[in-house]
Amino acid sequence: MSNTARKLAAIRSRLAEVMQLIAAIEAEVEEPVSPSVWVETVVAAERFSIPVDSVRKLCRNGFGRKVGGRWQANLTLLRGYFAERDNRDAPSRVSGAILRS
Repeated sequence: MSNTARKLAAIRSRLAEVMQLIAAIEAEVEEPVSPSVWVETVVAAERFSIPVDSVRKLCRNGFGRKVGGRWQANLTLLRGYFAERDNRDAPSRVSGAILRS
């Protein structure tokens, strides 16, 4: 391996460490949301980067309430829903590559 390749590998390794630190700090900085935080569907849609119609559907399915004919979304419930949904595809068994070694 050339000297340049070693330097690039070291930089990539350090960059990965820095990215992990950034993610950890961002998680600490994120404001906790209390169970009683209700927002308009447009705000929830922007927060979770999903269409407003999807937020309304989630509201109809227990993640919101109707106030004055308009839906409001519960941010805590939605955050839990998306966290669970995003983690459902996480590997839950030992990788086949590990078993073969």
